[in-house]
Amino acid sequence: MNDVTLSEYSSNLSLIAQVHAVRLFTDYERRGFFRIGLLPIPVAENVQIQIQSADCLTNAMLALHSWNQSSVGVKRLELRNLEIKLFGEKQPRLRAVTACVGQNDTVELSTVSVFGIAGQQASISKATLQIVGSSAGWLRWNFDGHPQELFVFKPTSDKIP
Repeated sequence: MNDVTLSEYSSNLSLIAQVHAVRLFTDYERRGFFRIGLLPIPVAENVQIQIQSADCLTNAMLALHSWNQSSVGVKRLELRNLEIKLFGEKQPRLRAVTACVGQNDTVELSTVSVFGIAGQQASISKATLQIVGSSAGWLRWNFDGHPQELFVFKPTSDKIP
């Protein structure tokens, strides 16, 4: 399938999350240089996720997370060239070359770029993004053997009354 968009609306019909994939297809798990025909995996390529807030990340990933169930007969869902941003922002908050919906309500990311409020960029080789619960939106990784974490979807400006 090409150009697939999933939209999630709140009870008052305002858009809270949107997931767009340029292409959906079945690939095969790799072992070294070989693709194993008995191990198919669904792949979503060039995926853009737009959310209203970190709380909406759960809604955006819910449809993708359901593909990871054993009843579907696949081991995992792989996202390639993933971008996640808040509505109204031009630059994504997070980019990853590959992302796999993992266990414990997380997404396992590789070759990650995180963009800060002032446009700073941090590169991380492997990280985990929490997508469900009170920790939704937290990115966790190890740097020189020390655990690191960052809340990726912090609002860019705090409103002062």
